[in-house]
Amino acid sequence: MVQQDQLIQFQELALGSRLKRLSDHLMKETAMVYRDLQLNFDPYLMPIFKLVSEKDRLTIGELSCALRVTQPAVTQFVNALIKRKLVRIAIDKTDKRKRKVSITKTGIKMLADLAPIWKVIDNEMKILTHHRKNKTLLDHITYVENELANESFSKRILKKIKITPSEKVALENP
Repeated sequence: MVQQDQLIQFQELALGSRLKRLSDHLMKETAMVYRDLQLNFDPYLMPIFKLVSEKDRLTIGELSCALRVTQPAVTQFVNALIKRKLVRIAIDKTDKRKRKVSITKTGIKMLADLAPIWKVIDNEMKILTHHRKNKTLLDHITYVENELANESFSKRILKKIKITPSEKVALENP
């Protein structure tokens, strides 16, 4: 006998648990997309990496403020990006106490590979989250969960991406 989803039954009481479950699911599916496309990138690193790529030479504190994430968390993400050689830290020339995070040449290449994928992910999230019949946040979450149960997030993304002969990621229908 298949059990009903108890988190749905708990309604607003389980909002945090439902959001966490959905977030974990999306991160896992996005990681599968990166793996299938042979990209060594962790979806949890996207906010820091994207921000550094758009606003080069930010301090850990500036990244923390901009993303409303703790400085220790930002430091952990930056260290993971440094390990992948996607960003580097340099001491600020005007204030030796400040360390600035900037994108590397390897990071610029990775960004070029990720940009079309992020565009597809963004479009898929818009499709999933712009269902107008839902009246409450819980209705929206249930809708998204049901849609993802019908077709996985990774499958939705991968079917809209193709690999060109030069092994560059491209959109199926740009």
